Amino acid sequence: MMLVSLGEGCWEEEKTALLQLKHFLPDPYGLLYNWVENSECCRWEMVECDNITGRFIALDLSSIRNWKLGEWYLNASLFSPFQQLQSLDLSFNNISGCIENEGQLSYSLPLYYFYI
Repeated sequence: MMLVSLGEGCWEEEKTALLQLKHFLPDPYGLLYNWVENSECCRWEMVECDNITGRFIALDLSSIRNWKLGEWYLNASLFSPFQQLQSLDLSFNNISGCIENEGQLSYSLPLYYFYI
């Protein structure tokens, strides 16, 4: 797979992955309002990028889901495109476990990166 930087610091593969992830996050509070196709993803809410590589190094998705939606079974493969991710906060999302990946993972995060 070829990786492409958008020049402004944001990687196309990672931007696409976040936009796909957004569909799994109902976001009833509108916290992901600026996660839109034609914008610089390193400036999005809850995202931190490395200033040199332009890759995501931190995602803070704590409290993104409404508890009234019930338990959430996370597909960890949604986070596989984030090659330099150092911190992933998923706390307060009522995560009950993980589902089996449907595709082959090319990369996985060690468990200690997940704050749940």
